[in-house]
Amino acid sequence: MFANTISVTIGADSARVLTRVNQDNFGSTYRLATATEFTELVVRNSTEKFGGLLYDRHNAELRSTVYAAADGSAPEKHYVASTTFRTRRSGGDPTRLADVTKALGTVLSSTLVAGMVQGES
Repeated sequence: MFANTISVTIGADSARVLTRVNQDNFGSTYRLATATEFTELVVRNSTEKFGGLLYDRHNAELRSTVYAAADGSAPEKHYVASTTFRTRRSGGDPTRLADVTKALGTVLSSTLVAGMVQGES
């Protein structure tokens, strides 16, 4: 089980400390609400069938909401980043899955994400 708090840093902002508010059915939800924004991390684990085979599936979703300005000068803004990774239940190697997932995170953050958010492919 993960800790009751998780730190998340978005861009150049200071780290936000999210507190677990729910933990059940193989998932956890962490949240932080301030006067100006709401940040939420949802982690889920499940099992699914694909092509007649059983897979372990893992999801993480980070949501960031910046509230509208009180004077109406700026609208509320919503941002979401998510990932899913899976391996076969029988014969899958969790260490290799972790390595592949970390490699994807590295290539996204170092090479692709800036272009992807501009519509490049």
